[in-house]
Amino acid sequence: STAAPRLARRPFSVLDVTSQRAALAELRSDPLARGALALLLVTGIVAALLAAVGLFLTLVGDLRDESGELYDLEAQGATPRDLRTLLLLRAGVVAALGLAGGVAAGSVVSALIVSVVTVTAGAGVALPPLHLTLDWRLAGLGLAALALVSTLAVLLATRHAYERVSRWRFSEGIE
Repeated sequence: STAAPRLARRPFSVLDVTSQRAALAELRSDPLARGALALLLVTGIVAALLAAVGLFLTLVGDLRDESGELYDLEAQGATPRDLRTLLLLRAGVVAALGLAGGVAAGSVVSALIVSVVTVTAGAGVALPPLHLTLDWRLAGLGLAALALVSTLAVLLATRHAYERVSRWRFSEGIE
């Protein structure tokens, strides 16, 4: 920087000078901060996987618990495609509500964390002040990955669902 040589001469040489670039480089290379970010990333990935597994288990439970209702709908003329669409719509509603709840909870927790972290270890206010920033590309990539895994889980759960209903129908002698 052009100011560094001037600050090294008198009368400024008695001042303690801290470079924002040097402070930023120090914070980015801090192993504790890097570890905390890695831990948060792993936690987010595990949470997304648990959400997809939860959606899958919910759908499998619906298929098991409501097989009689699905059979009734089929007996009334619903095609396997109609039944699959019904289950996919249910899964979509559950996923959308879960996503909205997750985003709301994440926003609240993020705001709380920033307000707690602004007080430094010495009980002083952080300088410069902290601001919450989001990496929208990473968030979008995470949401896209969650949507893909959830979609695959739902398709896997409903893939053979109607074969069971049809087998039951044929085993009862109904055509």
